[in-house]
Amino acid sequence: MISDVLLVAFGLGLFALILTAALSPLETLSWWAGWTEEELDETSPPPPNPDGRRRRYIVYLSGVASLSGEFLLPREKAFIRRLHQKFPDAVIVSDVFPYSPNGMPLLESPRLFDRIWRRAQMLKLRERQSLFHTLINLRNIFQVMVSADHRYGPIFNQGAASVIENALIEDGYVRGSGAPVIIIGYSGGAQVAVGAAPFLKARLGADIDVISLGGVLASDPGLNYVRQLHHLTGDRDRIERVGAVLFPDRWKVLAYSDWNAGKKDGRIHIHRLPRMSHAGVKGYFGRPPVNGVSNAERTLEKIAELI
Repeated sequence: MISDVLLVAFGLGLFALILTAALSPLETLSWWAGWTEEELDETSPPPPNPDGRRRRYIVYLSGVASLSGEFLLPREKAFIRRLHQKFPDAVIVSDVFPYSPNGMPLLESPRLFDRIWRRAQMLKLRERQSLFHTLINLRNIFQVMVSADHRYGPIFNQGAASVIENALIEDGYVRGSGAPVIIIGYSGGAQVAVGAAPFLKARLGADIDVISLGGVLASDPGLNYVRQLHHLTGDRDRIERVGAVLFPDRWKVLAYSDWNAGKKDGRIHIHRLPRMSHAGVKGYFGRPPVNGVSNAERTLEKIAELI
């Protein structure tokens, strides 16, 4: 009886996964179809506003385990708190859900499979691993692939830029002020950050810097609009290495790709972090001390140095 229940649960999960993969581009296209001409016109550059506040703004985009902008893993929450302490004068925006072109959380109705995502959230809060965790990761990975796709990516990334821009404005950002924006993208969040950069640069009238933390990202055209990209990767991070292999334009043999051109002209910097994996207690946000210092503290210090 138990095996039958598990088999049914696995079958339903597999069906949901396949359906989610098939529908991934449709969420982007349906969002695009709902745009009005007035909203499209908002991509024009803002007028200069030198009197606007020029505080530093830092945006954090979570990894593919994210369910919503309001729901961060405990290790991420601790990192954001420490980032606030490190930069008390900066505005830190951490409530953006980067895996939807309109920022709609997975938990929100009438989203497809919202009951499954709520169940996954409950298990996450109890720190229990389940098949739902894998479904969340894979669902969001599909959205990362849409962002990196040359057909659907520009549409998805315009939506992501709108979500980031709105979050910045809600926290006091003044368009045209030239206040610098730094986006920290963890895992798949790095691809969304780079993809959104051209649209953010045009809308805000500001330079965009990206810090990729174990980023899984393509050789995206958005790299040409990023002032500086700092790519942090742990020497034990196998997930980040998958991204480097998965996207052929990042291979060294393609010397004129956006990625390799950025490395050549000094806009892309690679930083190796010793003894770090992609996630978990040995990941970038790991809190157990290693030689007296946790990985989370090492990550924070490196990012603070770059900022």
